Amino acid sequence: MTDQHEKWRPPTHLPVLVTDSSVEDDETPPPEVGVIGEFPLLFQEFPTDPADPSIVTLRASGEPLHSGKPTRQQPGTGDQWWDWAVLLRGAGWTATWYTRRPVLGQVEVTGRLIGDLAYATTGRIRGRIIRVQVAADRYHRDPDIPHSPWKQMPGTRHYREVTTAPRFFAGVTRTTETAIARWACWT
Repeated sequence: MTDQHEKWRPPTHLPVLVTDSSVEDDETPPPEVGVIGEFPLLFQEFPTDPADPSIVTLRASGEPLHSGKPTRQQPGTGDQWWDWAVLLRGAGWTATWYTRRPVLGQVEVTGRLIGDLAYATTGRIRGRIIRVQVAADRYHRDPDIPHSPWKQMPGTRHYREVTTAPRFFAGVTRTTETAIARWACWT
């Protein structure tokens, strides 16, 4: 008789947004269709958006990191809040999630899995990459305000199918590109 934990499970397909900085910094190899990839993984909450294929709803188990103690965030805008570092554990992946509420046990979360720089996460994903798209967004800033921050222009994201993400992304007048890799992950 096969132990329940040893039964074969079908692969889990997950979209992972791999940041341009992690690829350009050589932290992460450019995602390539058909290759087994392994990346550090973050989770960031976002509302559901049918136009954004990188946003998904996931079921996972949440475990506190750093002894469950929150960190106070003070970004310099006058705002401050507490962040809890949580390790989300799913079928074939783990991701670090910085959340404004403590979490323990089974959760259902909506947002984006992000292949990022390893210093920011203890989460990892490993699996066969089955699709790669390069996502490009346009940014602008208020010309009337000196040193205003760059902001993403809503509705400007577009996708391009590729077999391998570029090693360096185009950066013409604040158009940014990142790679969305679709994963088939096995545990």
